[in-house]
Amino acid sequence: MDTALPVQKQLDAYNARDIDAFMPWWAEDCEYYEFPDRLLARGTAEVRERHVARFREPNLYGRLLSRITVGNVVVDHETVTRSFPDGPGEVDVIAIYEVENGKIAKAWFKSGPPRLCSAFSLRSANAEDAAAIRALTREAYAKWIPVIGREPLPMTVDYDAAVRMHRIDLLYVDGALVALIEMIAKDDHLLIENIAVSPACQGRGWGRRLLAHAEQVAVEAGYSVVRLFTNKLFAANVRLYGGVGYGVDREEESGLGVAVYMSKRVGGDAPDGVAGRLPVRGAIAGQLSGRGTRPPPDRVLAMT
Repeated sequence: MDTALPVQKQLDAYNARDIDAFMPWWAEDCEYYEFPDRLLARGTAEVRERHVARFREPNLYGRLLSRITVGNVVVDHETVTRSFPDGPGEVDVIAIYEVENGKIAKAWFKSGPPRLCSAFSLRSANAEDAAAIRALTREAYAKWIPVIGREPLPMTVDYDAAVRMHRIDLLYVDGALVALIEMIAKDDHLLIENIAVSPACQGRGWGRRLLAHAEQVAVEAGYSVVRLFTNKLFAANVRLYGGVGYGVDREEESGLGVAVYMSKRVGGDAPDGVAGRLPVRGAIAGQLSGRGTRPPPDRVLAMT
């Protein structure tokens, strides 16, 4: 087995916030340290307890910057997005893993000082934003062209019409547009039609925050279900949505590929991640409308 495989698998599960996929890659008697020698957890029960709490953070994400493997030791350099007491931010982490028999036996973590995120805000789009929406969406979806052999349909949508027909909310960081979410009100659910995050800002938790925002919108508009869909070829997205509570309802095949339809119940207790909700300017229920036909399978969410 590739020495780095259990390290990568647990990182994938960490980013999906999937504790059941995370734990099998740790040895029963594993040891978990703050570098160099402060023991934080011993055994899978303690490691699990530590990460159950961590995985509740709506913007949690570890972005791998580099990796080296020497013998049975794997050293990762990551930037981890987290929810700190003073707000969301990032921290640089060096993670050292000792792998035995295909599982992580020991791990040491050295973290730098947290960097809080820049000021961000969210507002509803208007007709004047159509060009910016089109540019950001094309930029975000371009990475999928080699995967499916063509431009995903969101790259060709008429956003002059979409901004009039649907609610599209825009996320700004330090005054720059970095992400957007498009939502449609259906008879019995809120549909997330599209999420797009600028490639330069991916892996920082903005997509998860927009999912949490959509759940907030759904609850305040009186819905109990949020639905979304993605192309089956984008397996990382399916795992990601599963990690924040979306279950697979069905798969449908067409000439464009296989669409995976997913949903999540919201309401009652706050939806997962809503505690870190974004400030919203404008009426929460404004511009929620839905017209048109069944979405094609590659109107995927470009947020990873």
